[in-house]
Amino acid sequence: MKTISVFDTSIMAYNIGNEIIMDSVMIQLDEIFKDDFIIRLPIEDIGRVARKYNALSSLTFVGGTNALNGNLRKYRQWDLNLHNILMMRHIVLMGCGWFQYEDAAPTKYTRWAFSKVLDKNTIHSVRDSYTLGKCEALKLEGYRFVNTGCPTLWKLTPDHIAGVPHTKSDSVVFTLTDYHRDVERDRSMIEQIKSNYQSVIFFPQGTGDVKYLSDLGVNNGIDIIQPRLSAFDNLLDNGSDYIGTRLHAGIRALQRQARSIIIGIDNRALEMHNDFRLPVLPAANIESLDEMINTDYSLDLSIPWNQINEWKSQFRN
Repeated sequence: MKTISVFDTSIMAYNIGNEIIMDSVMIQLDEIFKDDFIIRLPIEDIGRVARKYNALSSLTFVGGTNALNGNLRKYRQWDLNLHNILMMRHIVLMGCGWFQYEDAAPTKYTRWAFSKVLDKNTIHSVRDSYTLGKCEALKLEGYRFVNTGCPTLWKLTPDHIAGVPHTKSDSVVFTLTDYHRDVERDRSMIEQIKSNYQSVIFFPQGTGDVKYLSDLGVNNGIDIIQPRLSAFDNLLDNGSDYIGTRLHAGIRALQRQARSIIIGIDNRALEMHNDFRLPVLPAANIESLDEMINTDYSLDLSIPWNQINEWKSQFRN
């Protein structure tokens, strides 16, 4: 029996989206390492105990989060301080993404850091083509990266997607993103939602989302559910559509075979739409939401099954 560890991004997180990601990550790791011991570690504060378990583990996974960028001195998406870079080893990327669009080339320090902590004998999996290009630009000799998409996509088979309704429901659950505000865009989204659904429900995925909804001044006639993944799942399982700016809430809707329209506000949603044909409406086209709601819903996802299977199969040998 091997010991495997995984950085759990839902620990000390203000965003329930991390729970959605980690749920999919753990489903995959439980299947791959079904007879092995798996330990969850915090990613925001990697201390002595976490380093100890990293040292005891054959591999340590980082799954489906914006863990990567080209300047680790400026942006620290996880606790890769100098001490941890020097101490940790055998880390494997699992559908990780690049933090944001960056024009600058990766710094020498960043290249050195990733060459120290990432496992050289393992194929690493990234979230989209943009991230793949950035990882290849690191020019880490002997390392290989493949674009598998986020692990949240890895159960969206054609048979599963066939169960998603083609026509809109009478009810909808929607989200906002408090740290990526655009008052005009978000008011337009909510007004179009209200005009198309009898029941409109708000899911606060982040700690500041309820206040932002209140600040928008368009919350009349909107119910707010508990900030719990279970409450969100219950609505989806009972036939609600999903619309909103939270990417992983939109993917969760597809996982629960609910109709989903993701409003693309950042590189994550836009790049995953380009690569995998996720149902993303670019934020610049928000006025087209009404038409998209009332159009026959047909998904033709392009999930990279070959790359996913290649990445998973390396651990079966």
